[in-house]
Amino acid sequence: MVTFLIRRFFQMGLVLLISTIVVYVILSLVPGGPLDALLEQSDPRARPSAGDIQRMQKAMGLDKPLYLQYVTWLAGDTWLDNVGLEQYAGERKGIIRGDWGVSWKIERNRSVMEVIGRRLPDTLRLMITSTLLSVLLAIPIGVYSAVKQYSRLDYFFTTFSFLGISLPSFWFGLMLIAATLAMHRKGFFYFPTGDVLALRDYTVPGLGTVEARSLTDRVMHLVMPVVVLGLLNLAGFSRFLRSSMLEVLKQDYVRTARAKGLRERVVVLKHAMRNALIPLITIFVFTIPNVFSGALITETIFNYKGLGFLYIQALGQKDWPIVSAFLLINAILIVIANLLADILYTVADPRIRLD
Repeated sequence: MVTFLIRRFFQMGLVLLISTIVVYVILSLVPGGPLDALLEQSDPRARPSAGDIQRMQKAMGLDKPLYLQYVTWLAGDTWLDNVGLEQYAGERKGIIRGDWGVSWKIERNRSVMEVIGRRLPDTLRLMITSTLLSVLLAIPIGVYSAVKQYSRLDYFFTTFSFLGISLPSFWFGLMLIAATLAMHRKGFFYFPTGDVLALRDYTVPGLGTVEARSLTDRVMHLVMPVVVLGLLNLAGFSRFLRSSMLEVLKQDYVRTARAKGLRERVVVLKHAMRNALIPLITIFVFTIPNVFSGALITETIFNYKGLGFLYIQALGQKDWPIVSAFLLINAILIVIANLLADILYTVADPRIRLD
């Protein structure tokens, strides 16, 4: 295990270094930057002078050659005077030392980590709630569908899974919004269709007045995006677990357990389900990066201002420091998820060794 972990940490470092190069080069090649909007001002009085532009370029590190811009982004520029590059020395520490730069457009001159940190709790609430809900429901549904194959409930769950996997999340979200707006108009119980919290108190039939920014208000705004994400994840999780369980139930050791007279519940839950969980572990572990990134489309549809919404906003406004931080943090989480999946395989199936 120790040898495996050392080898994997070395591979993880190499993958992340390549990821930083790819992310930085791609974003550097995209047209547009922090000074473009100022230079394109139609009002001559609003345009900065040549001296102002020079100072802004130096503050943002844009006066350096491209390779030094990458090095500054990665490792800072406080040490450049020690290698004979005094003219490029500055005060940036680089992402390795926790300096991810500042936002260019969305929250100008605010730290990228500060901007992301404010959106992260809302996205974590959304993604953790929807993922846990879908996993808790998917396991019994997947097991039941496999054990009772071709029963009426199995057909129902299978049809539901196909619909859940096939339907685009934006269409499903829009249908929910249309339905809840219709209920609101007719005076029935409804859920808010957008935002994380309300700006003022509102009344819901059957529930009464909901105080803005209260816990009830937060839960009410969370329900619809959780339903969209939870149902889509549930369809995928239950489908994979059903297929895996069907495969495991045909194995010799399961037939042997039944031949020994063990109760069917023990055979299914103790001998079959444990091995059948391996594909589900793979899918579940790779939802970890999604916990950070949020559901890009779902958050956009419901105007839920989490990290997914922030990423779309940053792309639209060409706020590259936020986009690059978002992409790189996702790359880090994907690499960690790979390592966690390998370790969990050994827990679910003792036959797997990592040496």
